[in-house]
Amino acid sequence: MTSIKNEKLKLNRQKVQLIIGNFVKYESQIYKITQLIDFNEVIGVNIETNDAKRLLIEYIKPIPNNMIKDNGYIFKDIDDIADDEWKTIEIRLNAIRPLLNGATRKEIEEHAKEIGIHFTTLYRWLSGYKSTGTVTGLLSQKRGRKNGTVFIAEDIEKIIQDTIKNDYLIKERPSIKSVINKIKIKCLERNLALPSNNTIRNRINKITQYEFLEKRNDKNLVKDKFKPATKKYSADYPLQKIQIDHTKVDLHIVDDEHRTSIGRPWLTLAIDIYSRMIVGYYLSLDAPSGVSVGMCIVNAILQKNKLLNQFELDTEWNVWGKFDNIFTDNGADFRSFSVEQACLANGIHINFRPIGKKEYGGHIERLIGTTMTEVHDIPGTTYSNIKEKMDYDSEGNACMTFDEFEKWLLIYITKIYQHNIHSSIKTSPYIKWKEGIFGTKNSPGIGYPQIPGDIESLTIDFLPSIERTVQKNGVTIDGLTYFDQILRTKIRGYDIGYDSSNSNPKYIFKRDPRDISFIWFYDNVQQEYYKIGLANMEFPPMSLQELNIIKNNIEKTNSKILNEYNILEGYKELYSHVDESIRKTKQQKKMIQKAKNNKKSSVTNIINEYITNSIPKNNESDIWDNDIPDFD
Repeated sequence: MTSIKNEKLKLNRQKVQLIIGNFVKYESQIYKITQLIDFNEVIGVNIETNDAKRLLIEYIKPIPNNMIKDNGYIFKDIDDIADDEWKTIEIRLNAIRPLLNGATRKEIEEHAKEIGIHFTTLYRWLSGYKSTGTVTGLLSQKRGRKNGTVFIAEDIEKIIQDTIKNDYLIKERPSIKSVINKIKIKCLERNLALPSNNTIRNRINKITQYEFLEKRNDKNLVKDKFKPATKKYSADYPLQKIQIDHTKVDLHIVDDEHRTSIGRPWLTLAIDIYSRMIVGYYLSLDAPSGVSVGMCIVNAILQKNKLLNQFELDTEWNVWGKFDNIFTDNGADFRSFSVEQACLANGIHINFRPIGKKEYGGHIERLIGTTMTEVHDIPGTTYSNIKEKMDYDSEGNACMTFDEFEKWLLIYITKIYQHNIHSSIKTSPYIKWKEGIFGTKNSPGIGYPQIPGDIESLTIDFLPSIERTVQKNGVTIDGLTYFDQILRTKIRGYDIGYDSSNSNPKYIFKRDPRDISFIWFYDNVQQEYYKIGLANMEFPPMSLQELNIIKNNIEKTNSKILNEYNILEGYKELYSHVDESIRKTKQQKKMIQKAKNNKKSSVTNIINEYITNSIPKNNESDIWDNDIPDFD
């Protein structure tokens, strides 16, 4: 594995609007878009050479905006924006939301008068949002969490949240003052620092109105305020409204080694209400969480070409772009504060449907039902109920691995579902999507949706945050240690004025569950992310899911202390299982080729060559045998 050197990232939430006449960046050159071809390409004219060129959409970037320099918030991590500022962002975004699709000066003035805000103030908010392409443009640079602010301790945060849940959101409706007192008493009893009144009030202010009324038993108010209109769940154009939900797949999958059942995966799906296109998904062995939601949203917004190439699929899935609204249920995974922050930072509004009103999530429910019906044809299905299953041995008949099922899912989405006639829209989802984008003879399309200017910035926003102190050997997460020279100045917060008498401050780290060979470290002084690799450079890339499988195997077989080396040995064993699958696959291909050509070939030589080139060799020089030197 190659080491990660000096790789850093300044968050950039700019969006690219692909319309004729707009200027974009492509391969370090500036182009003016002159023609829209299809979902993959546009024609651009180089502003210096005047040469026309086909531009692949997935590689188009926004032009650096000079106004970005005047707004430090565009670079800020969402966890580095203070609570009161998120409240300000939401208020201002709601104020300008009716004007985002275009408005005249007169319309802006009338709207300002209607909501009781001065015209110039509203215009400044609208201008800040459009110039930066992000809701953080709604704030001035002067605001924000000061450098060196210590994050509230996890144990204090837990007391606050538990007390709000158990002592405030109850039908007796106690006062905020009484809750503040209870929290402080609990902190005193545990010898913890006392949180400020404002800190507690900010946490209470984050409670949604629906949850507040529902938990305090105001059923009539909940019904009156949150009963949605049926029309609300239709859409006028692509990506206006997206529904997201999870399901436990009606299928047992098997491991790569013994081909025995390892359980049922969870599937998160996102559907575009206008076209019924599946816009994104996330597949995992873990129960639904904020991670599932975040990864599904990222998958929905981004282009799918690399994903399809990864699974060697010769097909297209031309659905991508930022959407306006998410409609979902009231699950804790969707109400995750990090998910709400990430959506807000990217201009996406989350709409929660009333509890028990499944009819308002009908589109995604029907999609899940349709998909599971197709799953029932796979050996190892659990079917939908006991009556259907009867005496069928689901686990005993399971045959498909996790990766094999994910490939099956992609084939189903791209080659079957999106091209089938949908009864509600009287055409296929793909045709409806295409008409909504490019238009028809009778109605204009909306044009290309906005795409993120920087893919990694979008992904980081939706990755789960991890707060850790920095030690001399780096940062340890799930038994894996990450290290880079940039972390040297972060021990005891030397860079922000801490000294040896203070406890170590916690810093923000983010990790992609699909590849845990590195983490992102957020330097809140420089407002930049740094890519930090594993200290053990022998450690290969793997997903968090693979790590957990390896850990479970280690725990079942012995009582060794879990560390990189034990996990690495487990991963080498996993490699051997992969090799065996490759051997079997290649053997089958060779047999077919032999039958066609009547020629002999040696399978053994091919396998030996693969193993020699693929399997990492033990390195007797172990970096862990040498201590990382202390700081000067």
